[in-house]
Amino acid sequence: MQPERKTLQSKPILIVLALGLAAFLLYLFFYVNPAQVAETLAETDLAIYSLAFLCYVANTVFSSLVWYKLLGGLEASVSRGKAFLYTWVGLFFEATVPQLGWSAEVSKTYMLNQDSKVDLGCVGASAVWQKMFNMTLSISTLSIGLFLVLINYQLPVLAAVLIGIVLALSILALGVVYYVSLKPSATKTLLGLAVKIIRFFRRSWNPTAFLAKAEGALSGFHEGIAKLRSKPRSLILPMIFSLFSFVFELMVFFVTFAALGQPIRVDAIFIVFTLTGVLQTVGAAFFIPELVTSWTLTVLNTSADVAFSIAILTRVVNLWFRLIVSYGALQYAGLRIMRKTKQNSSEPAK
Repeated sequence: MQPERKTLQSKPILIVLALGLAAFLLYLFFYVNPAQVAETLAETDLAIYSLAFLCYVANTVFSSLVWYKLLGGLEASVSRGKAFLYTWVGLFFEATVPQLGWSAEVSKTYMLNQDSKVDLGCVGASAVWQKMFNMTLSISTLSIGLFLVLINYQLPVLAAVLIGIVLALSILALGVVYYVSLKPSATKTLLGLAVKIIRFFRRSWNPTAFLAKAEGALSGFHEGIAKLRSKPRSLILPMIFSLFSFVFELMVFFVTFAALGQPIRVDAIFIVFTLTGVLQTVGAAFFIPELVTSWTLTVLNTSADVAFSIAILTRVVNLWFRLIVSYGALQYAGLRIMRKTKQNSSEPAK
């Protein structure tokens, strides 16, 4: 019976994947000329395009440095190598798990905690601070992009409204994260709500042990948040590294435009980059970012074949290249944790 249950659980995911692929192919054949797309892709300057991969790696390096410095501000003993490794691990889950934008932070926090003696709440606090930096930069970029588009182009009302809604929701999300991080009572309320939901589906579950562990982690989390707030100087370097990371990730789009010999559209790139970043949380495998990139660039007066080519080339870098490297990082991290667990279990109790 167990294999049948797994098959049934996988069917909804397969259906959504199939629908996403179908939408992607329908867009290609009905709104884009496949022959023109192939011709445009054939003209790609591979020497320039290769720089996009270097930009993505640089983005990851600086992202890991942000996390490393935040952990240092909390006096957590974590090497740069570990921060770099688990940054890649987080990127794997971010690209593969449909969620509300937190799979990278949750996964890298949990796995680093398993691979080190650093308190779970402390690691979580550093990951949340980094998330707030990234959210702030995304909101700023989308705001600038929307402003530039509105003063330079006649943007369709529907497109402007949709972008405005995404911007408003992003600002609201940042406010909620900041409020919850500062208010222990808010996280306690959310924890209680989570327990009620779990008990609704699993009435025989006893939450006592879970609550004790969760409350301990949340206590460490809020202490970490407060400690970093009390040392604003310790946030300066992480903020600078976060900006560098953001710029290098953004450069993937700029380099792709250049590789296709297209004029650089700062406003369009700002909007497309932030929109695809937000919609990435729906699940990259559903082809939504590709469709959003193509549609948005077309609305902003980029030819359909060029827009589709840019969508394909950027996703090769920030999805498929990321998946290959991050999957390798995940396997290596898993082996490290398994080896450490085995060593700890084989040590005689003192």
